[in-house]
Amino acid sequence: MKNKRFPLIALSLVSTLAIPAVHASIFSVSDSTWTATGEVGLIYGDSTIHSPPTGNSQFGYVTTSGGIYGSSPLVLRDEGRGTENQTNGSRVQSSSFNASANDTLTLNFNYISTDGRGYDDYAWARLVNAETKDTEAWLFTARSTNSANGNVIPGNVLNRQVDNNLPDALNAVLNDGNSVGFDVAGTDWAPLGGSSGICWDSANTCGPTGWIKSAYSFTASGSYFLEFGVINWGDEAYDSALAFDFGGLQQVNFSGVTIVPPPAVPLPGGFILMSIGMSLMSAMCLRNKARGRA
Repeated sequence: MKNKRFPLIALSLVSTLAIPAVHASIFSVSDSTWTATGEVGLIYGDSTIHSPPTGNSQFGYVTTSGGIYGSSPLVLRDEGRGTENQTNGSRVQSSSFNASANDTLTLNFNYISTDGRGYDDYAWARLVNAETKDTEAWLFTARSTNSANGNVIPGNVLNRQVDNNLPDALNAVLNDGNSVGFDVAGTDWAPLGGSSGICWDSANTCGPTGWIKSAYSFTASGSYFLEFGVINWGDEAYDSALAFDFGGLQQVNFSGVTIVPPPAVPLPGGFILMSIGMSLMSAMCLRNKARGRA
């Protein structure tokens, strides 16, 4: 009888243990609407900030150029450098949405700065609890001051908060856990306004970080919204900007923002010369006709 019962007991144990696994789903904010504070816009990729990896033709940006005061949720220590705290900046906020635990959210960011060294412009992206308005997770930070040694991202932004009780680390995984570097490059980018094309020092430790992937897994179900922003520090000179992108980003979901047209495509030299030649020939023909009438 024991031998006959054993298979039934084993089958019962297997059935008990075979609990369906919780599968994470990819969460999309493509249906969210976005509200701008300060200078926010949509732009196309160019030679400075390349088109994003999502393949979207347009992506968003926030910039300190034309920004307003009081736009950052962070209060940072000045560390005795003699500079004032944050000044002007901009942010963009999504409408609230519901997400479930283990849902995964993927965003892309590209920080570009013309400032540094004691004037610590910085950018942030966070997930906010829509009911309590508390920061649920930090998704991205960057800071201009460390451009010279490469520590632009995360830039030691969060551990410089005045309130030491707040989290001082990112909750998202950047670039799948791979190292995040910084390539010195130009700053010729329209959202930088009057700072476009310049850098605070002759060493040119300014420029974009390149597109950085930020991946986050929701720890609990709830209602949330997203917020991205950038801020000047100490003065309003040498602006910075944060480009952002995600799957399904649509112009229709952004109201009252600046729309930067796509960059003009230069005509090939041969085509220009041919056009000039045809114009000259046309002018000569008209002149000859005029002489024939005289």
